[in-house]
Amino acid sequence: MSYPEKAAFALSADGPFADNLEGFTARQAQQEMASEVAHVLNDGGTLVAESGTGTGKTFAYLVPIVQSKSRTIVSTGTKHLQDQIFHRDIPTVSHMLNKPVNAVMLKGRSNYLCPYRLKLNSGQSSIVGKKQNLSFSVIERWASKTEVGDIAEVSEISDQAPIWREVTSTADNCLGGKCPDFKKCFVVKARQKAMEAEVVVVNHHLFFSDLSLKDDGFGELLPNYDAVIFDEAHAISEIASNFFGFYISSFQLSELCRDIVTAESEDRSASDFVSVIPPVERALDGLYQSVASFADQSVELEQVQNAQFQRALETLQVALDALLETLESAAVAGESLERCFNRALHIQSLLDQWISGRDNNLIRWVNVSQRHVRLNGTPMEVSQRFNAVMGRAKSWVFTSATLAIGNDFTAFSDRLGLSHASFRNWVSPYDYPNNALLFLPTDMPDPREREFAASVFEIIYQVTEASNGRAFCLFTSYSMMNAVYKKMKTKSRFPLLLQGESPRSELMDRFQRTSNAVLFGTSSFWEGVDIKGDALSCVIIDKLPFASPGDPVLKSRLQACEEMGGNAFMEIQVPDAAIALKQGAGRLIRSETDRGVLVICDPRVTTKRYGQKFLDSLPPMSITKQMHHVEQFFGEVR
Repeated sequence: MSYPEKAAFALSADGPFADNLEGFTARQAQQEMASEVAHVLNDGGTLVAESGTGTGKTFAYLVPIVQSKSRTIVSTGTKHLQDQIFHRDIPTVSHMLNKPVNAVMLKGRSNYLCPYRLKLNSGQSSIVGKKQNLSFSVIERWASKTEVGDIAEVSEISDQAPIWREVTSTADNCLGGKCPDFKKCFVVKARQKAMEAEVVVVNHHLFFSDLSLKDDGFGELLPNYDAVIFDEAHAISEIASNFFGFYISSFQLSELCRDIVTAESEDRSASDFVSVIPPVERALDGLYQSVASFADQSVELEQVQNAQFQRALETLQVALDALLETLESAAVAGESLERCFNRALHIQSLLDQWISGRDNNLIRWVNVSQRHVRLNGTPMEVSQRFNAVMGRAKSWVFTSATLAIGNDFTAFSDRLGLSHASFRNWVSPYDYPNNALLFLPTDMPDPREREFAASVFEIIYQVTEASNGRAFCLFTSYSMMNAVYKKMKTKSRFPLLLQGESPRSELMDRFQRTSNAVLFGTSSFWEGVDIKGDALSCVIIDKLPFASPGDPVLKSRLQACEEMGGNAFMEIQVPDAAIALKQGAGRLIRSETDRGVLVICDPRVTTKRYGQKFLDSLPPMSITKQMHHVEQFFGEVR
């Protein structure tokens, strides 16, 4: 039996999973995908595989990985999925195949406790705040017994809590090999284990962080590998754009100035920083004032490119050059000042690159908050650089439930330059025609019209009355979400949950505990939500999820496409929105027994020629335009 045949057999009705894993159902699509992945791992090449909900794609790629001798990176979309694959799925596959596997999970530096910074800040209530002293005590107790130092182990404290910044390290404040607690360093231990492992489980952000060499505290993060599996691969091109680009922020420079003062107190170079730091701080203030009218916006460079902005940039360059000159002579006094010098040199290089505009592939744009300004450089396209990356391994697999529109992978593959790949599409085994209904209400106004919000409210009210709550209402904007929620609150008889009122995880828990809740959410609820059973029986989407054409990066890409003779709307905006719609719709049916209704309030899905692209992206559901069919579906004929 060949290697691909062994992979398929393991997941067949006669294989070890069917014999020993409770609840396992042999699926032809899963076996075919396992065979295809095995071929790629064995022979090399690139596979782009859409695997519909319920096909079992995780086991389909883990079985051939565990059976092979390839050193493999498994990269996931989220840390939650990363934890699930490492702690649950890999041990299950290893046990079913009776084959031990040396697997390691590796996260970014900020996910690991820093023993040195814990000791440094212990008892410093002025640093951590009196209200956080209790959390600090919890961390200290955990630190005394943890073996891996992963902050996810501390369930009592959110991983977003500010306290973690005081007890974890960054590339800027890490002392590296000169740290007195270097031998205890959990980051070092995790990376050493990764270098020896057969399988390393990471998330996309860490994978691209390694490629872009943003974290240079210990050189490259990942070991040499033979194969890379990207799960939830639909997010890859956007993440690659972020990491292949760069930014310079006023916060970054202000923090550098503060750290220089601290470093000087430690290394005592006797340099005259009093005369060079204030000009940098004044220059940053001047830069902010030149764009303050754009607060809370992201804008194209052309929108802020005036004389005041240009003078502010030139002033900042001069001030930074003077600071660098002083830092260079001071750096010999000690490690802390040397690190500050290297940081300043790197920032100066990026600032010069951004101001010069020499790179024609770089989109320059500005983000302005209430206190800070950030100069961003994002690549127009990443395919050339990503193709160079692919030379690092012989086998590549990209998989997700949402990569194609119908059977067309063009939008995904073109952005990463994957024309040489093989493409496969395995549809969901769930019975969508009988278990799901797509409701496209008639007589809806155009989304740009003022009465659209009121019409969406009426649809949501009627549908949730029929479904007895149990619904996700997914919006493309906060303003629409809040307007409809406000109306629903005065009329609905069901518990209403609103994004932003509580943390996302808490809202999800409350939704599942409540038998008839209605949740209102925006983009963060369109994907990564897996609620099986009756708790979620309806997904209502207000509008087709087109990205804002005012986004400076998207606007530049649309313009470039048009200049090349393309149709930017059909080649970029429609495919992106169709995949996003597919993600939102994917929240509805999560198991074989799930039943539910998908509602799309946007009339353009039927009135515009491009609407068929959106329908093609969805599973094969029955379609109705009549409310009474929805009521019949839920058994509530009125």
